[in-house]
Amino acid sequence: MRRAVLSPARRLAGRVCRMLLLLACALSPAAAAAELRDVSARRLSGTAGTPLDSLLAPLAGRPVIINFWASWCEPCRDEMPALQQLGTRWREQRLAVLTVAVADQRARLDSFLTAHAIELPVIDDREQQLSRALGVRLLPTTLVLDRHHRTRLRAEGAIDWHSATVSKRLRAVLEPPARLEWPAR
Repeated sequence: MRRAVLSPARRLAGRVCRMLLLLACALSPAAAAAELRDVSARRLSGTAGTPLDSLLAPLAGRPVIINFWASWCEPCRDEMPALQQLGTRWREQRLAVLTVAVADQRARLDSFLTAHAIELPVIDDREQQLSRALGVRLLPTTLVLDRHHRTRLRAEGAIDWHSATVSKRLRAVLEPPARLEWPAR
């Protein structure tokens, strides 16, 4: 496949974006865990035809966590093993965990994943098209989608995936709703 040649201005803009992401990652309060916040339930937009779209299609009816990260981001690296464990712990609820590597080099990314035995699906967002489309401005950023693939929770910063509070928040979104039974007449 042939790559487009970028003008010097576009290359510079790309470098500036990567530097700002790095700075945001470096300045994030890594010691304090991020909080999963409620967001209005809505379907993802701007992902049609992307690798994310093709990974979500076979996961119809399943809740999904999408984590935006980079191998050069320390809080992201620290969070990755816990994300993998989360997927294992919540397997019965059919939770799927997907990751999006933002502004990363493929070789560095592969090296990190191999060294830490991370087996989560990774979407390469080197050019930051997907992260921009979904409003990701800080790494790590996490989106929690319900069974209808509507965004329900969002966090900016590393999350303590082992926390009881996080489990409670996830349970409210991930467990199927109770069936309503009509009273007998």
